[in-house]
Amino acid sequence: MKGFLGKQIARRYVLYAVFLFGIQGLVALLGATSLIVPDFPSPISYEYGRAVHLALATFWPVIGMMGMVYYFTVDQLKADIYSPRLARWQFVILLIASGGLLGTLALGIGNGREYLDGLPVFYMGISLGLLLGTYNLIRTLWKNRRKITPAAGIMTVGVVFLSVLLIPNVLRFNNPVADEAVKFWVVHLWEEMAFELTTSGFIASFFVTAGIAAKKDIEKWLYLEATLSVIGGLFGTGHHYFWIGFPPIWLFLGPVFSFIQVLPVFLLAYLIYKGFKKHKPFSLREKLAVWLILSSIFHHLTGATLLGILITIPWINLYTHGTYITSGHAHLALFGTIGFLILAGAYAILIEEDALNKKTYGYGVSGIILLNLGLIGISLCLILAGFLQTYLWRVMGIDFMVVSSVINPYLILRALLGSLFTLGAAILSFLIIKTWWKTRKA
Repeated sequence: MKGFLGKQIARRYVLYAVFLFGIQGLVALLGATSLIVPDFPSPISYEYGRAVHLALATFWPVIGMMGMVYYFTVDQLKADIYSPRLARWQFVILLIASGGLLGTLALGIGNGREYLDGLPVFYMGISLGLLLGTYNLIRTLWKNRRKITPAAGIMTVGVVFLSVLLIPNVLRFNNPVADEAVKFWVVHLWEEMAFELTTSGFIASFFVTAGIAAKKDIEKWLYLEATLSVIGGLFGTGHHYFWIGFPPIWLFLGPVFSFIQVLPVFLLAYLIYKGFKKHKPFSLREKLAVWLILSSIFHHLTGATLLGILITIPWINLYTHGTYITSGHAHLALFGTIGFLILAGAYAILIEEDALNKKTYGYGVSGIILLNLGLIGISLCLILAGFLQTYLWRVMGIDFMVVSSVINPYLILRALLGSLFTLGAAILSFLIIKTWWKTRKA
């Protein structure tokens, strides 16, 4: 790692993120099981188990992304971060805050706010961690201002947005419209704007290093991605404002700007296609990262983009919002926009000091295949259940409990297919953690 402390510290972040990702797969499977077996013995109630699952889905990407930004910023600048000590303290703060958040939720202690159901003190801790990272990165760029690259700058802007959008959620608002709106700054804007900026910087760094795309082409894409992520993210969040008391203009702004967000994804797919046509054979280490990135592109185009556009059309969203269709979209969107990319970045960082053999590569590929099959199966079952739920409950007016009994077989199938995802998550997490253990003294 050529003596850069920033790269060494980044390994701690991504290792912890991968550990939380592995736990999330198990928690999700238990939650899906308890949904179809109400008396399923569990020390955690269903509602707080769901809160733990949502908290994990929100914060393991944040911690992994922070490590990726540190690592690839150092890689881009060819210089260390401003303060390695501050990065270490930041990691400790994020470790304590996220651990406390998950632990208290598991004990049934929360505030009853969906998606952000933890105690405010832990969100304050996570906000403090992100602010420290923001300061460290800005000072790093300023110190190396003559060497700033578009990727390093855009990743830092993404971290700034993560901080700015989370801080208001430490507060509670008496006005329910304001409370709902601010909540979606994390639920949607983190994913569709802040994470888009940070992960696009990783993609640019990796594509140039691996020779998939020319530097000038990827930088053009990067500027377009950054511009449309900010504009589309800010106004595209409007499709969450349809039914919570916002002015009717958002019925127009929400779907229009949601469509704008898809343009850089198609352009990236074209760059990958063009790059693969002329690329030399990949090393095994590069191949595994490429498979994860391609998985991200596939789910981004299908689940986040095409399905997302469909359900943001107001007269469709009127019937489908809050159903299992939304849940199916959310699973695909989470892993399409950030999940697989965080795993690709974590793998690329931790595998740097290790020569990957064919056997280990085969395990990695099998884990990725299981993740994809499980994710597709889970989402299809949720979408089918949501379609029946929408038609029978919202259109036909059949009693909710009757509808629930009709869609129960789809939820059973969803739990069975979820076991594939959990197995894939366990294999990939074990592979990455084992690699970290082998290379920890390198």
